[in-house]
Amino acid sequence: MKLGAKTSVLVALMATALAGQAFAGVELDAATQKRLGVAVAPLAAARYAGTINGFARVLDPVPLATLDSDLLAAQAAVRASAAEAMRTKALAAADATISVKTAQAAQAQANADAAKLTLLRRRVGLEWGSAFMADGARARLLADLAAGRAALVRIDAPAGAAGARSVQLELSGGEHLAVILLGSARTADTRLQSGGLIGVVRGPAASRLAAGLTAPAVLSGPVGTTGVLAPRSAVMRAQGKVFVYVRQDSTHFERRVLSGVVPQAEGLFAAGGAKAGEPVAVSGAAAIFAAENAPKAKD
Repeated sequence: MKLGAKTSVLVALMATALAGQAFAGVELDAATQKRLGVAVAPLAAARYAGTINGFARVLDPVPLATLDSDLLAAQAAVRASAAEAMRTKALAAADATISVKTAQAAQAQANADAAKLTLLRRRVGLEWGSAFMADGARARLLADLAAGRAALVRIDAPAGAAGARSVQLELSGGEHLAVILLGSARTADTRLQSGGLIGVVRGPAASRLAAGLTAPAVLSGPVGTTGVLAPRSAVMRAQGKVFVYVRQDSTHFERRVLSGVVPQAEGLFAAGGAKAGEPVAVSGAAAIFAAENAPKAKD
């Protein structure tokens, strides 16, 4: 790619990077800036609440209900075996009407039942997440699922669902249903190979959400993320970085790498790297970049 005439003049005559600092900046006098058409404008403050498209799949609640039933049975077994272990231990110690071996066997059974209960509790967390660990909350959720007052859904998106703060399902006929997010899914989607979210839909519409049904979903990010809006003419890209040139004074420009960037119709939203009101090069940025990377003249 050939350099323009203005850029060639700049490289040959004026451009020098500030020594000893990575991306420290470029020094251009006023005459050179004018000759190269460098112009600056202040960065505008911006607020971004991003949305991405994904899909939701209604989950079958039977595995959760079965696991909950197993857990309740294990709790009852633990109470019974613990009581039996205490009884046999007391009898063996009092008058030996029960042998020590029998008492030890009862204690071993109590320990085994307790271990099984612990495993089932861990399975709830490992398979469904921490939001399902509390017995009371899980029982109420299962009761609502069974009565058709709620439906469990898993939300996935090609761009990833992490960071979503709210989700809405889009059903046929233009109906929108809000999803109450419960937490991250504990398994990856087999097609996207990415993590998803688990949520619950409540209300009369939940009874129409049959297990296995899929529907488009709109995921919204954190509300009120603040940053700046950089004009497209100010944005440069090199070595996997996105940056702008901020004018420090009348003759110095500093490279600023932008973070949290999201393309917008008006430019590029950036959550970090530059502040609102800072003057950036909106014309001549390519010439400044060429100057910054020009070979240094030998002494």
